[in-house]
Amino acid sequence: MDLAESAPAGPATAAHARGGIALFRVGGILVRLDYSWFFIFLLLLWSLAAGYLPAAHPNQPPGFYWLAGLVAALLFFGSILLHELAHAFAARRYGIETPEITLFLFGGVSQMRAEPARPAAELVIAIAGPLTSVLLALLFWAIGTGLPDDSAPMLAVVCRYLTWVNAALAVFNLLPGYPLDGGRVLRALLWYRTGSLRRATRTAANVGKGLAGAIMVLGGVQIFMGNLIGGLWLLFIGMFLRGMAARGYENVVMRQALDDAVVEQVMRREPVSVSPSLSLRQLADDYFLVYGFRSFPVVEDDTVLGLIAIEDMRHVPRTEWSAVRVADRMRRVGPDTTVAPDTPLTDALRKLSASGPGRLLVMRDGRLVGLLSKEGLARFVEIRHVLESA
Repeated sequence: MDLAESAPAGPATAAHARGGIALFRVGGILVRLDYSWFFIFLLLLWSLAAGYLPAAHPNQPPGFYWLAGLVAALLFFGSILLHELAHAFAARRYGIETPEITLFLFGGVSQMRAEPARPAAELVIAIAGPLTSVLLALLFWAIGTGLPDDSAPMLAVVCRYLTWVNAALAVFNLLPGYPLDGGRVLRALLWYRTGSLRRATRTAANVGKGLAGAIMVLGGVQIFMGNLIGGLWLLFIGMFLRGMAARGYENVVMRQALDDAVVEQVMRREPVSVSPSLSLRQLADDYFLVYGFRSFPVVEDDTVLGLIAIEDMRHVPRTEWSAVRVADRMRRVGPDTTVAPDTPLTDALRKLSASGPGRLLVMRDGRLVGLLSKEGLARFVEIRHVLESA
C-alpha cells in the first residue's frame, strides 16, 4: 500500500532518498528503488504465486502462477508509481518541482521542493493520487470484464486483483490522517478555514497519529487472536504512519522558519580553524575535546583548504592517529562543501542534508566567513518557533 505521500524534502526525506537504486526518469523526475522494496516485492510475489492465483484459478502449472504473479506484482508497483507521478505532475502545475520519487517498503514517497502556496493547490495535489488509483481500478475492471469468456482466465484474475488493489489503495489513502492523501485534503480544508498552514498541519498530523494508534491497536488485537504476521504488519504500518505524521509537522515548522532567512543569519561566525599539518591525535586532544565542535575548517596561510569532521576519523585506527595528518582525511573545498552567506536557508538545507558531515563552509569572495551546521540550523528553527508562538 502507498503509505508515504508527497513528503516535503527535509533532512529525513533527503537522507532517505539518497539510498537505493536509481532506475530512470519520467518527465525529469528520477525514480528510485529503496532496498526495502525488494523485501515487499518478493513477499507480494510469493503471496500471489503460492496463494491468491492458485485459489482463484486452480490446476495450472506452478511456473505459470509465478509468471502471472510477477506480472501482477510489477503492475501493482507500476500503479503506485503512477499514483506518485500524479502527485508530482499536479504539483508541477503550481510551480513545485519534485526531483525524485522513491518506492520502498511501505509504498512510495514524492520528494517535493516546497509546500503549496494556497489551500486550493494543496487540495488538487492531494487528490490527484487517489483519483489516479480510481481510474486505474476502472481501467483494469474494464479490461477484465471485456475479455471473452474463457479466452484468458488468468489475465482476468490478474485484472480483478489489480482492480481491487487500486481501489483499496485509493480508499486507504483517503483516510483523513496526515501524511495520507486524505490527511492532506483535511489539511487543505483546515488551512482554508483558519488561514494557517502550520495550525492546519498540526491538526491533520494529530489526526494522523490517532489513526496510526488505531491501526496499532488493531494489530495488537490481530496478534492476540493468533494472526501473528498480519498483526505485526499492522503494528509496523501504524508506527511508520505515526512517525511520518510527526515529521510532516516538523518539516512545515522548519520550512516556515527558513522561508525568509539566509545563511548569514544562522552561521557560526569566525569559526575556529585547524592546520592541515596537524595529526589526528592533536586534532582530537586539542580541538574536538577542547572546543566540543564536531568539525573544523582547514586553513593554511589564510587559504581555506577543506573541512575536517569527527566522522572523518572513525575509520582510522586509534594507533595510527599520530601518523595521519588532517590533510590526509579532510574534505576538500568544492561545490558540495561550501555555500554563500546570502543563500536562502531553504536552499542551504538541501545541500546540508546531502553533506556527509552535516557542515558547510560559508565563503564570500574566496574568504571563510562562517560555518553552517545542522545543529545551528535546528537551534535557529527552535528559537524562532518559540518567539513566534509567544
